Amino acid sequence: MNALVKAQNLSYKINDKKLFQGISFELLKGKALHIQGENGSGKTTLLRMVCGLTKPTKGDLITLTDKEVCFIGHKNAIKQYLNVEDNLVLMNLNNHHDLQKYLSVFDLDKSLDINIANLSFGQQKKIALLRLFLNRSDLLILDEPCVGLDTNSQEILVDFLKKELANGKGIIYSSHIFLDFDSDSLGI
Repeated sequence: MNALVKAQNLSYKINDKKLFQGISFELLKGKALHIQGENGSGKTTLLRMVCGLTKPTKGDLITLTDKEVCFIGHKNAIKQYLNVEDNLVLMNLNNHHDLQKYLSVFDLDKSLDINIANLSFGQQKKIALLRLFLNRSDLLILDEPCVGLDTNSQEILVDFLKKELANGKGIIYSSHIFLDFDSDSLGI
């Protein structure tokens, strides 16, 4: 079976306010799905549903992977009071065989002893994205992955995602910044 995610008639409401309703899609291996919508339309909530962090009010959602899902939220989820190296240990990335490669690609290899709070937002975003670049998942869920990245870093990200798709991984992402690779669109 090639499906990684199957969603049928998903709805979500907060109190009495319907955030979205009637959302259905299927994500196949090697395919990408771009979740589009205005601020506050429920894009992040839908991504959190796919990860199993939020339950739909109605509908069915099945994630068909036996590996952990790689979720990169719009917040960086790194510890501001720790240095880069300590954050890498917390993320369990410090012994990954490709870590040095991506530290160098993002020009972070000389920043290991610097506290996260002293780095620019873009540098912090790159550190958070190391979880993506060093992932072992079949399913990548990305919430606004380009926010804070310069043009060169965005191109590195897009090239990486194209390779992940070619390797049969599935990607579901939200972004207000255009990512130049083939993806289906789902408006909410």
